[in-house]
Amino acid sequence: MVGRELGRATAKAVHAAKPSNVKRRATEFARRLRAEYEAGLADQSDPAADATSVADAMRSVDWRAVKDNVATKGKDTAAAMRDMAAQVDWAKVQPMAAEVSSALIAAVASGELKLGGSLGGRVARAIMNDDELGQKVAANLRKTHQSPPKFTNIIDTTARED
Repeated sequence: MVGRELGRATAKAVHAAKPSNVKRRATEFARRLRAEYEAGLADQSDPAADATSVADAMRSVDWRAVKDNVATKGKDTAAAMRDMAAQVDWAKVQPMAAEVSSALIAAVASGELKLGGSLGGRVARAIMNDDELGQKVAANLRKTHQSPPKFTNIIDTTARED
């Protein structure tokens, strides 16, 4: 029984690490992120409540697990993070909001923060700093003397010119 479970877990890990699967998952995430962003725009919910719910979600993330995932699956997770980061217009993101965005991207890429439900749209909007939501999340975190771990060294948060 244990051997079968270990075999399944190993097969899942090997399957997840294949480059074609990483690219497919990153592409799916980018589509989901865009869809959640659009849904968030259509919802037009209260930005203060959104900032609070995203900040609460960030407080519940096991950041040690995120860092371990980034370290152990470095190339794959970093590639997924860069693909997600390409959806963000970094020229419009304030430095503290960029830290929030990059931390949210890392949490989602590592699987520690799930995109789904009403929170998914809020997370997507915070990543993109829609209506300065990333900045509001950062301010909410600062009120409790918390700040997100820095992942800006993994993704390029400089403005891109097309």
